[in-house]
Amino acid sequence: MSIEALNWALTEAAIPSPTPAGMPSAPALTMVLIGLANHASRTGEDAYPSVATLSAYARMSERQVQRCLAALLELGLIALGDQRIVAAKIQRADRRPISYQLMIQRGDEPSPRPESRGDKRVTHGATSRRRRGDSRVTRTVLEPKDETAAGGCVARSAPRGRPKRNNAAAATPTDNDLAPLAERLRSAGLTASFGKLDDRSRSEVADLVGRCGIDAMVASARAQHQPQSPARFVQAWLPTWRELPDRSSSKPKCSGCDEFGWLPDDEQGRAVRCGCRR
Repeated sequence: MSIEALNWALTEAAIPSPTPAGMPSAPALTMVLIGLANHASRTGEDAYPSVATLSAYARMSERQVQRCLAALLELGLIALGDQRIVAAKIQRADRRPISYQLMIQRGDEPSPRPESRGDKRVTHGATSRRRRGDSRVTRTVLEPKDETAAGGCVARSAPRGRPKRNNAAAATPTDNDLAPLAERLRSAGLTASFGKLDDRSRSEVADLVGRCGIDAMVASARAQHQPQSPARFVQAWLPTWRELPDRSSSKPKCSGCDEFGWLPDDEQGRAVRCGCRR
């Protein structure tokens, strides 16, 4: 299929309307011509769909398609193509369709070109000589030097290389800082990974360890643990950890639970929340 051939069949093909007497109608000729263009190259060549295919395209009988092809040949819109191409692709002669060529008209005006082309320099038979290698370049930017400031101090240029880190910025907690929490979680049978924590979440977990304590965080994680679908990453426990009370403000409300409101584990080893904290 070629866009150029289809565009020619739709907009440029000179199909008369009405057609001469005894010739199929202009819509019928147009549909058959569009079917040929659907199989032609961009130059309009090598269009050899079968009559049955064109009949399916145009929604008409095969006999009417043959009349349309004869009319298009008579109008000069198509011509017989190179049948050797069809013979090379289809071995049986009784099944070879006829190859047609769409008579796409090319532009008569040539593309503009300059009168003189090529290199017009005269070298008189000698090759121009040019110096090779590095050429001297005048330095236009002065390197920073030590200059004495107005107060007598020497103003030194800033050293090159990587900029110094701001020591005042808060350092991001490392895996070693969260190792006690990770070890307690593994001891409780919780194997969620800390590897997907970004710097912000890592700092938040470290802050929760300081405010709420490792025991409360492990107990909260065990309360959420589902053996059939365990948490893969620590981020699953963050929403519950954020709701834990601070150790400084957490006081026992009854004699049965600890300062965080947790009762002893049940027979299946699960953490139990005290009713006084609900």
